[in-house]
Amino acid sequence: MQQGVIRMQALWRGHHSRKLHDICKVVAMRLCLQKVSEQIREEDRLCNKTSWAIEYLLKYKDFACILEALKNLETATRLSPECCERLVTSGATLVIFTLIFNCNRSVTCMEVITYAVQVLLNLSKYDQTTEAVYAVENSVDTLLDLLQIYREKAGDKVAYKGACIFTKTCLLLVILLQDKRRVLEMRKLPKAVERLHSIYRLTACKHKMEAERTVVKQKMNASINGSFIVQATPRKSKPMSVVQQVFLFLPFYKCPSGLAIVQPN
Repeated sequence: MQQGVIRMQALWRGHHSRKLHDICKVVAMRLCLQKVSEQIREEDRLCNKTSWAIEYLLKYKDFACILEALKNLETATRLSPECCERLVTSGATLVIFTLIFNCNRSVTCMEVITYAVQVLLNLSKYDQTTEAVYAVENSVDTLLDLLQIYREKAGDKVAYKGACIFTKTCLLLVILLQDKRRVLEMRKLPKAVERLHSIYRLTACKHKMEAERTVVKQKMNASINGSFIVQATPRKSKPMSVVQQVFLFLPFYKCPSGLAIVQPN
């Protein structure tokens, strides 16, 4: 009876709103959306796309099928929390981590890893599915392996894909380690904190070298143009790279000053 009353109220509010606010443009838009909805095939619905993508991911070993399935899962998990829960219930998170672990550094594999990490990021947006990502065996070690493998500087296509994987993996670790219990568990992992500290140190050194290289290029360009005096610019605090900003959010790192190396607690 209560559901019936709520339904009747919703119908009346919709009718009353349309009666007050309907204009030609809104009516035309509504009719267009109705036509599009009528033309939608059953297999194009998000829930059905999620189901066949999970089936492809669990059954097939062909890279083309796996990549297509990951693309559909990335869209579904980005748009729908229900699809995230369905993916977790199917046990596909373990398959995704296994897929990441078995990939090499070829361009095709890097594309697969990029979509796989993005799917895990989408799952980590919701409290109901974040724990499922972290609970996969050796999940933190796998993510740390990705950080160590894909420390690439921007440049060619392969390096760009590597940097993309590196940044997404950093963000995923930040989200997973917002929970104090998970932080304590990660500290107990053998050499996990040391590995993370090493990655941060190398990234900070690379950022410093790139900043110095940029200054040298500016001076050389100025000398080539006939002006040997570089104009003074107002001094500002040195901006940090995106990767360094991501590391600052990790719970077991203190805020560094400049590019100094930070010792973990």
